[in-house]
Amino acid sequence: MTKPDFNLLSVFLTVYELRSITAAAESLNMTQPGVSTALKRLKKQIGVELFVREGRGISPTHAAVQLANDIRPALEQMSLALSHVNRFTPQTERTFNVLANEVALQLLHAKVEQSPLFEKCRIQFNPVPRTESRLLEMLSMQKADLAIDVGKVNGQAFQTQPLFDETLRLICAKNHPRIGEKISKTQYYAEKHITLRIRRSNLFAADYFTKENLSERIISAECESISSMMALVGGSECVGMTSHLLAEKYAKLHNLKVLQPPFTSESIVHQLIWHKRNQHSPANLWLRNALCELIKDSAV
Repeated sequence: MTKPDFNLLSVFLTVYELRSITAAAESLNMTQPGVSTALKRLKKQIGVELFVREGRGISPTHAAVQLANDIRPALEQMSLALSHVNRFTPQTERTFNVLANEVALQLLHAKVEQSPLFEKCRIQFNPVPRTESRLLEMLSMQKADLAIDVGKVNGQAFQTQPLFDETLRLICAKNHPRIGEKISKTQYYAEKHITLRIRRSNLFAADYFTKENLSERIISAECESISSMMALVGGSECVGMTSHLLAEKYAKLHNLKVLQPPFTSESIVHQLIWHKRNQHSPANLWLRNALCELIKDSAV
């Protein structure tokens, strides 16, 4: 076997992680034929099949899985070595692209704008995608430096770190005619509900973060954002389940009563998510540490 070209291995690993020649070409700023040619050259050099057609996409062979696991650490070390040549400093002007869920955005945006840490380096916040596959694809294709979201991440190429946690709260209108300072399970199921579907899952917030199996509820409306849900709840006799951080922050604005739910709920953990290639990247490491410092200095 001839000595493999490291550029070919880099192309291979990108295709392996994205499971798409088209997406890999975009990520690497190459043409699709260029990516296909690189894979053919690598296949010829190592003498094994790397990908097979599966429906409209491609699937890695067992040899490809083994190769990816073996070369990923080495390529990450090479990437780290190159990043040290062009060493990052916070005094250099730079824009980081951070995908953030609604709670994280509400919590962090003003802090970032006011922090002296971000005088030169700035963050452009964008909403997290609806699906996990798209979120991980954006991190893989370097369209985002970091993501902040809840829920588990499925992918060996990614790292996570808890950023902050909170709890679930029930909200209703302050002058609700049937709900006082407490709510029972019977009352909960008797009321109409305004729901929020958790991104990257097909569950409502109440179902996703509870330790119990909840029964069917009467759904009056399903919202895209926590803000719109709180506004609808405040102007109706419906109830909703949401982040305690935002519920308490906007209770007065939306005329809301914030209560403990009538069931046991899990802690809501918001976590940093990044691609492993950036595990030791000076710039990405600085960004993660800076966000953690902002959270540490807040009342979360």
